[in-house]
Amino acid sequence: SLPEEICRQLGQVLALARELIACDVLERPVQWQRLCGMTDEELRSHSHRPQDYYGQPHFMPEATDGAAIAQLNRCRCAVRAAELAAAHAFQSPEGTCTRADILKALNRMSSMVYILMIQLKAKQR
Repeated sequence: SLPEEICRQLGQVLALARELIACDVLERPVQWQRLCGMTDEELRSHSHRPQDYYGQPHFMPEATDGAAIAQLNRCRCAVRAAELAAAHAFQSPEGTCTRADILKALNRMSSMVYILMIQLKAKQR
């Protein structure tokens, strides 16, 4: 099972997912300031340079990493699949993106789940 702190942070990711659905249905812009305490730019920086923040380089999950990392990786794959589906769904007939705000938020959600994987992997060392 996942550590309590990670479950709490995943709850925040879930809350943002629910907000994205509401924004789509109600046709309102996505407005979020932080996810798990990090801004958009912080999420990007932490996920692109994990060695600098967590002392853990990028990695590909392996069976030996354990069930918790596998669960997080499955979650991240689901977010990525949603991001790809949204890229297709929010494309105008001319080929432009009609909801870049939703796509960016989905991308940052994926980054947050990856950061949780990195943090957990760093604790295993």
